[in-house]
Amino acid sequence: MNITKAFADYMTLQGYGTFGSTLFIGGVPLDAPDTCWWIVSSGGNTLAKNGTGEKQKNYLISVFYRSTDQEEVYNKLEQFETLFNNNNCLEINGYDIIETEATSYPTDQDIDNEDRTVGLVQITLTVYL
Repeated sequence: MNITKAFADYMTLQGYGTFGSTLFIGGVPLDAPDTCWWIVSSGGNTLAKNGTGEKQKNYLISVFYRSTDQEEVYNKLEQFETLFNNNNCLEINGYDIIETEATSYPTDQDIDNEDRTVGLVQITLTVYL
C-alpha cells in the first residue's frame, strides 16, 4: 500500500470522510458531494541515510476540504491541523512515522462553485524506512 492510500485509511479511521464517497485521492469526481475531502501527495525526499541503508524521508500530503458552510470548513481544518501538530504518536499502517507537521492555509471560495468554501492543510510526514 502506498503512503497516500495509507494516509486516506488513517483519515477514515479518525472520522474524516469515507474513502470513495466523501474522501478521494488526486481530486474530486464531478458527482462528489459538496462536503468532501481529497488528498494530493508527492513522493518522499530523502533527509538522511545511515550506513546500513535505512533512510528518513519526508512526504508532503496536501489535504483539501470543501463545504457550503464556510464556518464548518474553518473549524474542520483547524481540528484536522491540530491532530498533526501535537506530541501524540501518529500510526499509519505500514509506515514508521517519526514526526508530523501541519501548515494550515486560509480558506477561499471554490472556483467550481461560488457557494462552496475550500480549505487546505499541508502535512509533512517524516518516515523511517
